[in-house]
Amino acid sequence: MDGKTAAITAVASILIIAAIALLLPGSDQQRTHTNDSGPSGPEIRVAAWNIQRFGPDKAGNSTLMGEYADRIRQYDIVFLQEITDATNESFPLLCSLLTDYRCINGSKAGRTSYREQYGMVYRKNLSLLAYRDLNPDILDRWERPPLEATFGLGGYNMTFVLLHAKPSDVGKEMRDLETLLMTADGDLAVIGDLNADCDYYKPASVNSTEFDSWFWAIPDSEDTTVSRNTHCAYDRIILNDGAKQRFKEYGVDRNVTGGMSDHYLVWMRIG
Repeated sequence: MDGKTAAITAVASILIIAAIALLLPGSDQQRTHTNDSGPSGPEIRVAAWNIQRFGPDKAGNSTLMGEYADRIRQYDIVFLQEITDATNESFPLLCSLLTDYRCINGSKAGRTSYREQYGMVYRKNLSLLAYRDLNPDILDRWERPPLEATFGLGGYNMTFVLLHAKPSDVGKEMRDLETLLMTADGDLAVIGDLNADCDYYKPASVNSTEFDSWFWAIPDSEDTTVSRNTHCAYDRIILNDGAKQRFKEYGVDRNVTGGMSDHYLVWMRIG
């Protein structure tokens, strides 16, 4: 084989390996889709991540905590779910590793002795205009009532509504959330582990009409689960018309090990 042929063969091999890596479940590659046709403004990346029963055991692992912090630092705002810590010490410990960020811990929510909290982490240079924890909900509409946060993002505002939906009540909880937001003004983004796929929810079904006039930035074809045995788009970002105009790109961050979570982190770039 001459030098030229060898070089061509080597390049072809690299391209094949890269293509295989993109297709492998659990690959650390990020799948993205870009839309730069909307108005322009200061750009940020916003993420949601179910960090799977985050409590003292995980907080006591310094290596794991460093990995969590490294992932979070890739984004400007991160909405965390499944903080399960009766001591209220684990989330502040994680935040102590994020010196350029502010942190807010939601209230404990749940209908049984098992309780979860939301967490919000955002860069200190961002302007948080409003924050609302809907827990407790006197109408008992959600297992874990939503958290709302409105940010001023340099020329425009956006409200993010975080929900970790109960698997057996996905359709109802999403309908109740859609009803809640019907009269809301401005750019709105629903974000979080909505369990909105596979056995829990059928997005393509004619009976699944929740948020059907909104833009689903994380499409049904994505896989947001770490396991190689599942292919489900549980974690979603759903935008109303105003927020859609600010949407630039989405991604599924696969730099997540099974020790960190059973969910990948989902994100979008807006501006």
